[in-house]
Amino acid sequence: MRIAAVDDETHVLERFQRMASDMAEIELCGLFETGEQLLAYLKENVLDAVFLDIEMPGINGLQLSEQIQNLNENIVIIFVTAFNQYAVEAFELQAMDYIMKPLTQERLDKTIRRLLKANRTVSRYKKPFIQCLGDFEVFLNGEALTWKNSKAKEVLAFLVHKNGVPVSWEKIADAVWPDYNSEKAQTNFHATTYLLRKRLAEVGLPGIIESVRGNYRIVKEKVDCDVYQLEEMLKKNNIKNKEDFRLLERLIQKGYLEGSGYDWAYPRAAELNEMCLRVKAGMKKMKK
Repeated sequence: MRIAAVDDETHVLERFQRMASDMAEIELCGLFETGEQLLAYLKENVLDAVFLDIEMPGINGLQLSEQIQNLNENIVIIFVTAFNQYAVEAFELQAMDYIMKPLTQERLDKTIRRLLKANRTVSRYKKPFIQCLGDFEVFLNGEALTWKNSKAKEVLAFLVHKNGVPVSWEKIADAVWPDYNSEKAQTNFHATTYLLRKRLAEVGLPGIIESVRGNYRIVKEKVDCDVYQLEEMLKKNNIKNKEDFRLLERLIQKGYLEGSGYDWAYPRAAELNEMCLRVKAGMKKMKK
C-alpha cells in the first residue's frame, strides 16, 4: 500500500518516517511540508492513503482533503492533528480516521491494519446488493452485513430511501431521532455517521456514501438495490420476466422496509404497494 504524509513541521514528518519505515506492508512514497507539494506529486503518481495535518499555512488539511479527492476519490484520508475540534468536519469529508498528536507507534499500527483490511476487502467484493423489500439488509457476496449499531444501519437505509437525492443532516436527524432536540440530534447524527463510515470502510465500501457541504446521499451507481429495480419496472409499467414478477410479489407480500419498522418509510411503502396492486390488476385484465 502506497502512502504519504503532509505536515508543516519537519520533526513530525521525521517521526512519521521512523515509525513507518519498519512496516513491510506499506511503501512510504513521500513526506511533504505543504499541500501544494502533495498535489503536484499526485498529478504524476498514485497513492492509496494520505496522512494529513489540519492546521497548516496556505491550504489547510480540510481544504487539501477535498482537492485530493477531486484528483482521485479512491485515496483514503487520515487526519493527524493536535486539535480535536475538527473531528466533525473531518468525518463529513469522509476521512477514515482522526488521530490525535503525538502519533504513537501503536496508534499508527492500528490505522495501517485498518487500511490493509479495507484494501483487501475492496479487491474481493463486487457491488453490494441492498434489500429494501421486507427487512433492510446489505449483502456482500451473498452474505448479510452485520451491524453493531442499529442507528448506523437506519441512517444508511434512509439514504437509500431518498434514492440518491442529497439530504441535509437535519432532515436525516429528524427522521431517525424525531423525539430529540436539535442539539442532541446533531450530536447523535455525527457520532452515528462516524460509526457508519467506519463500518463501510471495514468491508471495503467507503465510496457508497457521498457528502458535500453537509448534504449526504447514496451513490446509486455503486450499489444494486431491489427497490430501485422495482421502481424502474413500475415506471415503465413493463414486466418482462419471472424476476420482475418476483419483485412485484415480494413487495406485496413483504412490504417496503416493513420488517425494519422505520416510521419514515410508511408513506413510501403505501405508495409502492398501491402502484404494485394497480400493475397486477392491469395484468389480470390483459389476460382476460
